[in-house]
Amino acid sequence: MKLKDKVNLGPAGLVLFLSCWANSGASFAAEPLFVQRVESATPSREAIGKAEEQVREHKDVKFREKMAVPPFHKRMEPPLKEGETYCQGCHRPQPHSKKLRTRSFLNMHSRYIACETCHFRPEDVRLEYRWFDYAARQPAAADGGRFRTGRNLDNSVLIDGKFKIAPFHRGEPAFALPGTAFAERVGREWQEGDLAVRARLKARLHAPLSKEGPACAKCHTEDSPLLDLAALGADSRQAAAIRRHVIPQFFGRYQSDDDRLKIIDILR
Repeated sequence: MKLKDKVNLGPAGLVLFLSCWANSGASFAAEPLFVQRVESATPSREAIGKAEEQVREHKDVKFREKMAVPPFHKRMEPPLKEGETYCQGCHRPQPHSKKLRTRSFLNMHSRYIACETCHFRPEDVRLEYRWFDYAARQPAAADGGRFRTGRNLDNSVLIDGKFKIAPFHRGEPAFALPGTAFAERVGREWQEGDLAVRARLKARLHAPLSKEGPACAKCHTEDSPLLDLAALGADSRQAAAIRRHVIPQFFGRYQSDDDRLKIIDILR
């Protein structure tokens, strides 16, 4: 049963109750670690100012249904609702766009790795990484069949986007989920708030997050990789294929955005 089902309050009363509940010591600890960090965040004036500028300049992406010239490539449908992370309530399904060299590969990762795995990395706690079923809203058992490499690469296995590798803290999910009391309250604040309210809300939501995710070599390496692949269900062949993947090695040879890429270099 959800929190909002336990009380009979109107919208205004619910918002007040959630605010008090989120800041009470006893109930606060039950929230995911990310939510706790958002609730306690105190963004700097600079961070709020930057957020205000971003909110002011933001424009929603709209797909044109009728085009003078039909698109050559097949247009991708939006992701299944059952596989959406909380971040996808605002960010696009392919959120990486600025780094031309790596953005396609990073967007591929968002199909089976939760946003928070790369961008929620608090230094004062230890996180574990497990599979999470976003459709069933519960942790999923380790399963090497979800990796698109090793034995599955030979069989062209499709990735089920509802399963993602996500961060856990003390055995519990460390991330927010769509449709929860927290998500609904934030959604109302955004819809009803003016520019100043939205800017502060955006700054608080992003305060616990790192803009830059870990480098490719943090996972694709033999030297203490970020993810425990065996614990996620990968067999030895899959783990070796992931850690020795040629693409991250290829990118690792280029330190500057001005460096020219040569496809032949991928064979070295």
